[in-house]
Amino acid sequence: MAHRDPRRLSRRQFGLLGTQVSGAVVAVLLGIPIVGFLISPLFRQQQVVWRKVGDISGVADGEPTKFEVAFPQDVWTTAEENLAVYVVKSGDNTRVFSNVCTHMQCPVRWDVALHQFLCPCHGGLYDINGANVGGPPPKPLPEYVHRIDGTTLFVQNRFTEEI
Repeated sequence: MAHRDPRRLSRRQFGLLGTQVSGAVVAVLLGIPIVGFLISPLFRQQQVVWRKVGDISGVADGEPTKFEVAFPQDVWTTAEENLAVYVVKSGDNTRVFSNVCTHMQCPVRWDVALHQFLCPCHGGLYDINGANVGGPPPKPLPEYVHRIDGTTLFVQNRFTEEI
Protein backbone atom coordinates (compact mmCIF):
# COMPACT_ATOMS: atom_id res chain seq x y z
CA MET A 1 0.00 0.00 0.00
CA ALA A 2 1.47 3.29 -1.14
CA HIS A 3 1.56 5.95 1.43
CA ARG A 4 0.92 9.47 0.08
CA ASP A 5 2.81 12.40 1.62
CA PRO A 6 0.18 15.02 2.72
CA ARG A 7 2.68 17.87 2.11
CA ARG A 8 3.12 17.00 -1.54
CA LEU A 9 0.97 18.83 -4.12
CA SER A 10 -0.71 17.01 -6.93
CA ARG A 11 -0.41 18.38 -10.46
CA ARG A 12 -3.97 19.64 -10.28
CA GLN A 13 -3.37 21.46 -6.96
CA PHE A 14 -0.11 22.91 -8.27
CA GLY A 15 -1.81 24.20 -11.45
CA LEU A 16 -4.69 25.71 -9.48
CA LEU A 17 -2.32 27.39 -7.00
CA GLY A 18 -0.16 28.75 -9.85
CA THR A 19 -3.22 30.19 -11.60
CA GLN A 20 -4.44 31.84 -8.39
CA VAL A 21 -1.03 33.36 -7.61
CA SER A 22 -0.67 34.64 -11.20
CA GLY A 23 -4.15 36.18 -11.07
CA ALA A 24 -3.41 37.89 -7.77
CA VAL A 25 -0.13 39.36 -9.09
CA VAL A 26 -1.88 40.71 -12.22
CA ALA A 27 -4.72 42.18 -10.11
CA VAL A 28 -2.26 43.96 -7.81
CA LEU A 29 -0.20 45.29 -10.71
CA LEU A 30 -3.30 46.64 -12.46
CA GLY A 31 -4.85 47.96 -9.24
CA ILE A 32 -1.93 50.06 -8.01
CA PRO A 33 -2.14 52.75 -10.73
CA ILE A 34 -5.95 52.86 -10.48
CA VAL A 35 -5.92 53.34 -6.71
CA GLY A 36 -3.11 55.90 -7.02
CA PHE A 37 -5.11 57.89 -9.56
CA LEU A 38 -8.22 57.89 -7.38
CA ILE A 39 -6.57 58.96 -4.12
CA SER A 40 -3.86 61.31 -5.44
CA PRO A 41 -6.08 64.45 -5.21
CA LEU A 42 -6.44 63.83 -1.48
CA PHE A 43 -2.71 64.40 -1.06
CA ARG A 44 -2.34 67.19 -3.60
CA GLN A 45 -2.46 70.68 -2.17
CA GLN A 46 -4.89 73.02 -3.85
CA GLN A 47 -2.96 75.64 -5.75
CA VAL A 48 -3.17 79.03 -4.06
CA VAL A 49 -4.13 81.68 -6.59
CA TRP A 50 -4.77 85.42 -6.46
CA ARG A 51 -7.78 86.72 -8.36
CA LYS A 52 -8.69 90.30 -9.18
CA VAL A 53 -12.01 91.32 -7.65
CA GLY A 54 -12.06 94.83 -9.08
CA ASP A 55 -12.02 98.48 -8.17
CA ILE A 56 -13.46 98.98 -4.69
CA SER A 57 -13.26 102.79 -4.59
CA GLY A 58 -17.05 102.91 -5.06
CA VAL A 59 -17.77 100.66 -2.07
CA ALA A 60 -19.44 102.80 0.60
CA ASP A 61 -18.40 102.59 4.22
CA GLY A 62 -20.65 100.18 6.14
CA GLU A 63 -22.46 98.87 3.02
CA PRO A 64 -21.47 95.30 2.05
CA THR A 65 -21.04 95.11 -1.71
CA LYS A 66 -21.25 91.88 -3.70
CA PHE A 67 -18.60 90.98 -6.32
CA GLU A 68 -18.02 87.79 -8.32
CA VAL A 69 -14.64 86.06 -8.52
CA ALA A 70 -13.59 83.03 -10.60
CA PHE A 71 -11.67 80.43 -8.60
CA PRO A 72 -10.46 76.91 -9.51
CA GLN A 73 -13.23 74.45 -8.62
CA ASP A 74 -11.13 71.74 -6.99
CA VAL A 75 -8.02 69.60 -7.39
CA TRP A 76 -9.82 67.18 -9.74
CA THR A 77 -10.33 69.63 -12.62
CA THR A 78 -8.93 72.79 -14.14
CA ALA A 79 -12.42 74.28 -14.43
CA GLU A 80 -13.24 77.49 -12.61
CA GLU A 81 -16.43 78.61 -10.94
CA ASN A 82 -17.72 82.07 -10.13
CA LEU A 83 -18.09 82.68 -6.42
CA ALA A 84 -19.71 85.66 -4.74
CA VAL A 85 -17.75 87.65 -2.19
CA TYR A 86 -18.90 90.55 -0.06
CA VAL A 87 -16.57 93.50 0.44
CA VAL A 88 -17.14 95.42 3.68
CA LYS A 89 -15.32 98.71 4.34
CA SER A 90 -15.12 100.26 7.77
CA GLY A 91 -12.84 103.27 7.79
CA ASP A 92 -9.40 102.07 6.64
CA ASN A 93 -10.31 98.45 7.33
CA THR A 94 -11.52 96.25 4.45
CA ARG A 95 -12.84 92.72 4.91
CA VAL A 96 -13.84 90.20 2.25
CA PHE A 97 -16.41 87.57 3.22
CA SER A 98 -17.56 84.42 1.49
CA ASN A 99 -21.29 84.26 0.81
CA VAL A 100 -21.45 80.63 1.96
CA CYS A 101 -23.27 79.91 5.22
CA THR A 102 -21.28 77.85 7.72
CA HIS A 103 -24.36 75.77 8.58
CA MET A 104 -25.38 73.99 5.35
CA GLN A 105 -23.37 75.94 2.74
CA CYS A 106 -26.36 77.86 1.36
CA PRO A 107 -25.62 81.25 -0.25
CA VAL A 108 -26.13 84.20 2.10
CA ARG A 109 -27.07 87.70 0.96
CA TRP A 110 -26.93 91.12 2.53
CA ASP A 111 -30.38 92.19 3.70
CA VAL A 112 -30.58 96.00 3.81
CA ALA A 113 -33.74 96.04 5.96
CA LEU A 114 -32.22 93.73 8.62
CA HIS A 115 -28.75 95.26 8.24
CA GLN A 116 -27.42 91.68 8.41
CA PHE A 117 -26.34 88.83 6.18
CA LEU A 118 -29.24 86.40 5.84
CA CYS A 119 -29.14 82.72 4.96
CA PRO A 120 -32.54 81.90 3.44
CA CYS A 121 -32.24 78.12 3.95
CA HIS A 122 -32.53 77.97 7.74
CA GLY A 123 -32.67 81.60 8.85
CA GLY A 124 -29.01 82.03 9.75
CA LEU A 125 -27.99 85.62 10.50
CA TYR A 126 -24.56 87.26 10.47
CA ASP A 127 -23.72 90.83 11.40
CA ILE A 128 -21.74 93.21 9.19
CA ASN A 129 -18.49 91.82 10.67
CA GLY A 130 -19.41 88.25 9.67
CA ALA A 131 -20.18 87.08 13.23
CA ASN A 132 -23.08 84.65 13.52
CA VAL A 133 -25.82 86.33 15.53
CA GLY A 134 -28.86 84.13 14.95
CA GLY A 135 -30.05 80.80 13.65
CA PRO A 136 -28.09 77.57 13.37
CA PRO A 137 -24.71 78.66 11.86
CA PRO A 138 -21.92 77.32 14.10
CA LYS A 139 -19.19 79.73 12.94
CA PRO A 140 -18.74 83.23 11.50
CA LEU A 141 -18.72 83.82 7.75
CA PRO A 142 -15.41 82.72 6.22
CA GLU A 143 -13.14 85.67 5.43
CA TYR A 144 -10.86 85.57 2.39
CA VAL A 145 -7.16 86.42 2.47
CA HIS A 146 -6.90 89.61 0.41
CA ARG A 147 -4.70 92.53 -0.57
CA ILE A 148 -5.39 95.96 -2.01
CA ASP A 149 -3.20 97.59 -4.67
CA GLY A 150 -4.33 101.22 -4.85
CA THR A 151 -8.09 100.76 -5.18
CA THR A 152 -7.96 97.31 -6.79
CA LEU A 153 -8.85 94.37 -4.57
CA PHE A 154 -7.32 90.90 -5.00
CA VAL A 155 -8.36 87.77 -3.08
CA GLN A 156 -6.80 84.35 -2.60
CA ASN A 157 -8.75 81.11 -2.84
CA ARG A 158 -8.18 80.47 0.87
CA PHE A 159 -9.56 81.82 4.11
CA THR A 160 -7.94 83.62 7.03
CA GLU A 161 -9.02 80.72 9.31
CA GLU A 162 -9.86 77.07 8.66
CA ILE A 163 -13.58 76.50 8.27
